[in-house]
Amino acid sequence: MIEHGRSRRLWLYPLANVGAYLAFLPLLTVVLPLRAEALAGNAKVTLLSEALLAGVAVATVANVAAGMASDWSRARFGTRLPWLWIGLFATWASFALIAAASGTIQLTIGVMLFQFAFNTLFGPLAALFADSVPDRFKGRISALANLALPLASLASALIGLPLMGSDAMRMLVLGAAVGALVLPLLLFWPRAVADAEPEDVATPTAFRWSAFRSLWLAKFLVQLCGNVVTSYFLFYLKDGIRPDGLFRGQDVQVGFAWIVATATLLSALSSIAIGRASDRAGRRKPFLLVAVMSMAAGILAMLLRGDWTAALIGYTLFMAGLGSFLTIDIALVAQILPSPLHRGRDLGVMNAANTLPAILGPAVAFTVLSRSPNDYGALFLLLLAALAGCALTLIASRALR
Repeated sequence: MIEHGRSRRLWLYPLANVGAYLAFLPLLTVVLPLRAEALAGNAKVTLLSEALLAGVAVATVANVAAGMASDWSRARFGTRLPWLWIGLFATWASFALIAAASGTIQLTIGVMLFQFAFNTLFGPLAALFADSVPDRFKGRISALANLALPLASLASALIGLPLMGSDAMRMLVLGAAVGALVLPLLLFWPRAVADAEPEDVATPTAFRWSAFRSLWLAKFLVQLCGNVVTSYFLFYLKDGIRPDGLFRGQDVQVGFAWIVATATLLSALSSIAIGRASDRAGRRKPFLLVAVMSMAAGILAMLLRGDWTAALIGYTLFMAGLGSFLTIDIALVAQILPSPLHRGRDLGVMNAANTLPAILGPAVAFTVLSRSPNDYGALFLLLLAALAGCALTLIASRALR
């Protein structure tokens, strides 16, 4: 049993994680594409890709730096929380700048500030999970924490509805929601947090580094696919599919909302189930492989049939697989970190598997779609190849289990 104080403390973590996901997913998948379209018109893909690339370049450095800074403050003062405070306030400032942007340069600067702010918040937040959750509970707690992905996807669907009125209103709603979910952890998390139980201290460090490298590559390939699909799905619905009976006569953004809501429900259920199942099994790699297969099936459905029905089925399968993979990933990363003294730094290095795909993903999408803007088939084939590489990496690794 987790003692009562720790159990109460752990409930704050999933809430804060939902707040962190709300900070970035609706912004990058809905608000930012809409802002790019409003500012650049037909050049929206170019502006979106350039803004994402500039922001992720900042994120790659910021996450590692924030992790190292939180390692230092934890060792010296027993807390990582000051960096979360800085990240939250800077995130609010970036929201205001993006909402007020009147040109492409202002929008790009706003995205760069956001990526600095978000990673200053998210890097230390991830380290709190490794600090305080015992290995035998990591699957179920990560499942609760990873409800952030489907809930933020649902928020993306709602935030894109016309009833929101304006991009400024969308940003105001997002900022309020992020604060409501993150502030309880900042206010009530104990100043000093005990380390998680050292349940696998006999595992050699070299073996852990081998597992770390394999999981990094697998996560990189999964996040490459996730970044492309989530960032460009709205454009895919607008430009890349033919109409059928599903959502006929509906505004594209309404259809987008219905699809994302459906995917959200299945992703939430699958994430909870797979997290608990991996705890019971004591192994996590088989569940990662199942998740990758679900993502591949979703992309294949959209590739073979370019209509609204295939978009609904494909996106739902894809997001269920992505949510499941990230649930297991959170638990497994925390188990294989090589040293408890440098968790923030090592998590920052692992987070590069999130940020580097966000650089490569827009570049790949821009290269493919600039040649044929309405043809997503070649893009989906590239994503299927990436998922095949991920599966082979997992299967070949002896260190991951």
